[in-house]
This record gives sequence, C-alpha cells and structure tokens, in this order.
Amino acid sequence: MKNECSIVRDILPLYLENMVSDETETFVKEHLKDCPECTAELEALKAGSKIEKVSNEMRDSLEAEVMKCMKAVRKKFHKKAYRVAAVIAGIFIIVCVLLHFFPVYRMIDIGPMTMGNYYSGEQIAKAISIGSASDRREAQAVLRLADQAFHDVRHTSVENEEKYGLLARYATDTDSYGDTAFNEHSLELWSAHLGKDEGYIWVYYSSKTFNHDGSIAHGSRDIPSLWKVERNGSGEWVVVQIYEHP
Repeated sequence: MKNECSIVRDILPLYLENMVSDETETFVKEHLKDCPECTAELEALKAGSKIEKVSNEMRDSLEAEVMKCMKAVRKKFHKKAYRVAAVIAGIFIIVCVLLHFFPVYRMIDIGPMTMGNYYSGEQIAKAISIGSASDRREAQAVLRLADQAFHDVRHTSVENEEKYGLLARYATDTDSYGDTAFNEHSLELWSAHLGKDEGYIWVYYSSKTFNHDGSIAHGSRDIPSLWKVERNGSGEWVVVQIYEHP
C-alpha cells in the first residue's frame, strides 16, 4: 500500500493538471477513495495551486499598476522636461539678443589693461553697445573708405593722405614699402554712435600686406580701434581722430 501511495503522490501534480492518461486517472481515483493520506496530499496540492494562481494574479496586477504609474510619471516628467526646455530656450534667445545689442564680451578684446588707462569708461561703453541701425548704416561709408585704404599698396604717403585723410595709416605707402603686391584684411564694424555733427565708430581689424615674393611686408592682428568722426562741409562723415592702443 505504501508503495502504491508513493507512486500516486508522484503522479498527483500531473493528475491535478489533467496531464495523465485515462487509465492512470482511473487508477489514482480508485486509490484516493481508500487513502485519506493521499487525498489530503491532493487537497494540499490544490490549495498550493490556488495560492500560486492568486499570487500570479496579484503579481500581474501589481506589475500592471507599476507600469501604469511609471507611464504616468514618464508623461509628467516629459511635460516638465518640455517646460524646462522651453524656459531654457527662451532664456538662451534672450541672452543671445542682449549679447547682440550689448556685446559686453568685447571688453576682453579691448583688454583690461587699457580700460581706464587708455580708453575712458564712456569710450568703452560705446564699444559694448552696437548703436542704432541708422547710425550703423551711416557708418558704412566710412568703412568703405577704410577698406579702400587697406587695399591700397600703390601710392605714396602724401597721395594716401589726400585720398583717405587719417585713414591713410591703414594704406601701404610706396615710400616705406617699395615691393608690396597686395593686402589681405578683415574689417568689422563693432558699433556706431553718431550725433548731429560728430560721433564715434568702433572697428575691429586684422591686416597683412604681402611683397611680390610672397613674404609679409607688415601686418596687424585683432586690433580694436575707436574712430572719432565729424561731418564735413558736404555732410559726409570724416575720421578726425583715431584711438588705438599701441
């Protein structure tokens, strides 16, 4: 009998899941009628199966709730992230606009050693504010003349002064340089602050003048320069003073 109980108890898990043949099922049923111990074992297996089923259901339900919560958290996080990104983008745009009209970083190019010693606070203030659009448009005529002076490597110093006035300092005169071939330069308008009859223009330039053999005759690099301008009798702006740190 005990040997039969051992066989039945090994079969009970499969019997409970309906995974035995009809003959085996009949054998187990007949045995269970007369064996309370194996019947108790079957009931215990059924109870364990129910607990496992409930546990699985609870686990699935818990996982579903966790996923639901995570989805809600992600959605809320994304909304918050979008708001933060929008705020950061707005601040970035505002900073870019402010730096466009008030480029305070140009004080680095001017140099801290020149502030107060060479350039006054009022002059520095004109460098870190680009000026009105109309002033900048009017300043273009002065820059075009300066651009011509930079390119000029064919005339004497007297001829350059007659053509460019104080801007002749940017031309290459044949008195000092007799073998020059061409000039390469960049000229940037920093700011323009023009009144009725006088004003100030900040520029930033680099320049190289080359000889015919390709060697550099002379050059300057990354030079901030402040030009004081006045209207002449024809109403044109003319540079009357140049402030350029040596």
